[in-house]
This record gives sequence, C-alpha cells and structure tokens, in this order.
Amino acid sequence: MQHKTSSASFEPYGNVYETPINLEETGMICRDWHIIAKRNISQLYHFDCEVCLEMQDGMAALVIGSEPVSDKLEVFAIHRLVKLKPGVYFSLVAITSNITCRMITIADYSSTVEALLPPYLFERILPRVRISEILGYYYSIRNSSYQFTGEKHSYFELTYVDRGSMVSIVDGKSYELKEQELIIYGPQQFHTQETSQGCSYVTILFDMETLSEDMDGSHYEPLINKVFGYDKKIHTLVKTFVAESSSQIPYMNSLMLCLLQETIIRLLQSQFIDVKGIRPTTEARQHYQDELLEQILAYIDKTIYEPITVSEICQKFSLSRSSLQILFNENLEQPPKKYISELKLEKSRQMICEGKYTISEIALMLSFNSIHYFSRAFTQKYGMAPSEYAKTLYKF
Repeated sequence: MQHKTSSASFEPYGNVYETPINLEETGMICRDWHIIAKRNISQLYHFDCEVCLEMQDGMAALVIGSEPVSDKLEVFAIHRLVKLKPGVYFSLVAITSNITCRMITIADYSSTVEALLPPYLFERILPRVRISEILGYYYSIRNSSYQFTGEKHSYFELTYVDRGSMVSIVDGKSYELKEQELIIYGPQQFHTQETSQGCSYVTILFDMETLSEDMDGSHYEPLINKVFGYDKKIHTLVKTFVAESSSQIPYMNSLMLCLLQETIIRLLQSQFIDVKGIRPTTEARQHYQDELLEQILAYIDKTIYEPITVSEICQKFSLSRSSLQILFNENLEQPPKKYISELKLEKSRQMICEGKYTISEIALMLSFNSIHYFSRAFTQKYGMAPSEYAKTLYKF
C-alpha cells in the first residue's frame, strides 16, 4: 500500500499541518511550483531550512530522502499541507496531468538543486496490457477420438481443460493438457487438438494490446508455448468467467473482460513468483483431511444414484455441517452440495455417451427431482440441453 505524509513513517522527513501559512504575518516567501506529469525525476531540491508545500491544484506524490540516491528515496502520497525538515532531498511527481504547489520558505534561505543519476523512475499505476475485445467464448464437450485438424489466426486463444485431457500440437510441438490446465495460442500459431477420451474445455478468443512504454510487442511471449498447471486463483477466475457468460445480467460483458484480463495478468505474474495450488496446512492435518475426504468421496461415488444429502454425510462420518463445508472448500474449492450435483451431472453425461438409457431414465436413475430440473442443470453446466448433447455424439 502507498504511504501518506500524514503517516508515522513520514516523521523522519517532516509533518503535516492544517491551516495555510499567512505570508504577511510570518514574513515568509513563496513561489508557485507548476509540474506536468512525467515518470522520471532527474533532480532534487535541498534546503538548509524548513520548507512548506501547500498543494493548490491536482494530485502529487512526494519523492524524498536523506541523501540524493535513487534507490534510497521514498514516495509518499502528499497531504494538502506539508512541512519538510531542513536538509532533506525532495521533489514532486504530478499524478494528475499537471499540478500547482506553493513552495514556502524563509526569506534568508539557502538551497541547491542536486542532479540525480540515474534518474528516479516513478511507478505510476497504469495498465500495462489490456484485453481490447473478446471475440468468442465456447464450452465444448468432446467424446473420445475427437480430432481438430488445426488452424492459425491473428488473435489469442485460451484453452482451459475442465474435465478429461487433450493433446495439442502447436507449431509442430506436442503439449498434453490435463484437467484444470490451460494453454494460450499466440497470433499466427498453428495448433491442433485431439482427445483419446472424453474432454470438456473452455475456449476464449481475444485481442490484447500493449499500453505501457516499457513493453514491446513480445510482452506476451511468456504466455505461449507453455502449459500452465493448476492454480487456485486461475481456476476460480475461469469458472467465474463461464458462469458470467450465461448470466445475462447487465454489465456481464464488462465483468467477463475484467475476469479474462485478471487471468492474463496472473499468468504473466507467474513467471516471477512460485505459483502453486497447494493449500497451506500442516502435514499431519493434510494427511487426516486426505484420508477423511477420500472416504467421503468414495461414499458419494458409491451412492451417487441415491438422493444423497449433506446431513446424511455428516451423520455417517460424525462431522458437523461446518466441518464438512470447510473440508470441501479447503480441498475441492466447492461446498459438498455442489460437488454432489457436479458429480451427478458428470455421471449423467457419461450415461448419455453410453446410449443405453433415455434422458428421462437417466434423470430418474440419478434421483433428480424432475426431468425439467435435470435439463436446466445440465444446460447450465455444459452449455447445451441433454438431448442436444446426445445429438452431438453422432457428429464426430
């Protein structure tokens, strides 16, 4: 977070005050200091007496230190009225397009302007990349032996595997994507996709532009020719994107752009930090959770054709409802009720692929309340009705 001149961390350099200085009463002098927005500071002021800074117009940051050395300077969001101690080195940075600040000091002052080499680079909070447009987004469900012969185009394409796995060949190199992994194809990259088993995945086509002066057109190179493994934040962002894409709530498009942009930024950040999807916990606690969760999941899978309830699971495994919720949220990132629903839908998808039962029979076998409820839930998850999904199985 940014520091302010009104905080305790500013005390080595000065303090703030509340009432503007009356020049006639104090006999002090002033000058109006006009500054336009720029990133580099190549010189610092140094006074042998106190200096008061009174902001008149715009917003500014105060760059200050006890010596004129770039990497020893500190930055503070400036209060409207600030008094600096004698002997400090300082300058202002215009955050808005331009600022006016009144610099006040005694008549018998002495000052110097010190050159700063190398110049201090002020980090303005500006976007570096921007998703300018989402060109298309799809949730695809493929059966076994699906093959996409390949294409290349002039925009970016993100593929996130939700269920199953796929192999993608990009410019002649093969990449395997497992569940909850993703890959990004860059502009003009030829890519193919194929599945040996069933696979469900999200595809997002988008344009991206560079907005920062210090980034060239190759800023996206860390994103391509790489499979990104499971990461909790990315997983949540993609799932939220999918949910929003079918919400039809006002501003959903704006939110989808924001979600995709955050996804891209976090993927770019991952080259600088050790990104892992492992939840922090003790080894003993994790071992206990793993064993308990394995038993619960095995029970759910075994009784998936029954109307399983959260209360029933709690009673069988001697858990409170809150403990069960925590167990699922920490390890599966979803509540138990949603896990059961998702598993029932996945089972229904598999049964449709087998072709042994009608849609109504599948809904009844999996204890859905009605065929209409089952159809709505299936459509919400897979982007098409069960009957439509069944028809697609004969097209490949």
